[in-house]
Amino acid sequence: MTKEALQAVENLLGITFKNLALLETALTHSSYARRDKKVRIEDNERLEFFGDAVLKLIVSEYLFRRYPTLDEGTLTTIRSHVISDRSLAVVAQSLSLGEHMQFSYGERNTGGAIKASNLANVMESILGAYYLDQGLPAVKDFFIPLLERELPDLLCSPLQKDHKTLLQETLQRAQHSLPSYRVLEETGPDHEKEFKVEARTTIQGVIHAQSGHGKTKKDAEQSAAQALYRVIQPLL
Repeated sequence: MTKEALQAVENLLGITFKNLALLETALTHSSYARRDKKVRIEDNERLEFFGDAVLKLIVSEYLFRRYPTLDEGTLTTIRSHVISDRSLAVVAQSLSLGEHMQFSYGERNTGGAIKASNLANVMESILGAYYLDQGLPAVKDFFIPLLERELPDLLCSPLQKDHKTLLQETLQRAQHSLPSYRVLEETGPDHEKEFKVEARTTIQGVIHAQSGHGKTKKDAEQSAAQALYRVIQPLL
């Protein structure tokens, strides 16, 4: 990419790189890097890996400080929605990043510039590149205002607790079996029931199951889904 093209991206982002080569790598899709085997070009996959860790750190710190009374499970739920491919793609699209990425002809011709996965990956890659170039405080100053501008509903919904949806979406993305639920116990009089529900799924042949309690079946399922999500999330 030309220096002028990279500077145009800097203007879109509202930041300046000391090392423009990092920004160019962040914008380079693997299809572009591999289109000519005789020429070695670095793609953004390593930066994406690093940027994913940077993203989790800054979003975790942001939520931890913003919502001091929320429990770990609720913070995890909100963070998962905020850093999902869908959310990152919204942020990247607001900056028109897809239009400035380097793709092979085939990838661009099949909609590579608007694919949520590509947009999410380039956002993570830029975060990784900017961290290496300027450090963590600069990355936070750049990215947190973007989140607040583009994802206000997610960031301002500390009470969202749809753990069943979160669990299902997480398993779907990882291409594992969807969770199933069954009532284990139903105790108490009709006006004061207590339900115990089990949520289970299978990951690589291993069954994972957790139980939850609630005054209704729905509440117990949500509790079980939250418990199961905590167990399987580190495995995915």
